[in-house]
Amino acid sequence: MLVGMLTLYKAIFMTERIQISIESIKGKIATLLKGLTDLKIENTTMSNEIQSLKNELQLKVQTEQNLQSVIDNLNQEIELAKKQVVELSQKPVGRTEEEIDELVKEIDYCIEQLKK
Repeated sequence: MLVGMLTLYKAIFMTERIQISIESIKGKIATLLKGLTDLKIENTTMSNEIQSLKNELQLKVQTEQNLQSVIDNLNQEIELAKKQVVELSQKPVGRTEEEIDELVKEIDYCIEQLKK
């Protein structure tokens, strides 16, 4: 009978140890599942942030392209203005010979009128 009780005691003791091990494993599984859930939430948050940053980058690229287009147009206008300035500066300054002849005739006429 003592042997039977020892066997029963060992079985009860082993059952308690098994239950403790099972509870420990359950706790570890619960911790791992919570960690996995937290990582999934963090992953979703980061994916959303990445998408937001991609959208922001696309807007910045579009703005840069628009500004570059404006800069190119302004540079073309500057070049056109420079050409016009060069063309104007190359025109002869002063009066043509015909205009000078007309002015001389008019001055002569005025002088004749003053002499009278």
